[in-house]
Amino acid sequence: GVYLSLFAAHPPFQIDANFGYVAGIIEMLLQSHLRAPDGRPVLHLLPALPAAWPEGSVNGLRARGGFTVDLAWAAGKLVRARITSRSGAPFRVIHGPESADLTPPAGSSWEWSSGTFG
Repeated sequence: GVYLSLFAAHPPFQIDANFGYVAGIIEMLLQSHLRAPDGRPVLHLLPALPAAWPEGSVNGLRARGGFTVDLAWAAGKLVRARITSRSGAPFRVIHGPESADLTPPAGSSWEWSSGTFG
């Protein structure tokens, strides 16, 4: 069975199903498994936002490469992004057709709000 929250209700408690569900949702909001041709991590923001979630936000997502990501969207569009780098390593950020290559100092953040990347 499945609860209304979509967590697994099958006894005994199915932690693998529940973690898999959460991982699937995170992949709809942020993907970081790809690398650019030069080796830098690629952070893809809202790659598969469901139409049923026209507004929302998420804070503290962890991305491969030592990044923490906060996002907000409205009317199905990204309105705010904040990416904090622990290491200061270069990365590429993508949202829709836009992208930017960035190298923030370690511990600093790159912030974007409604407009264009770069």
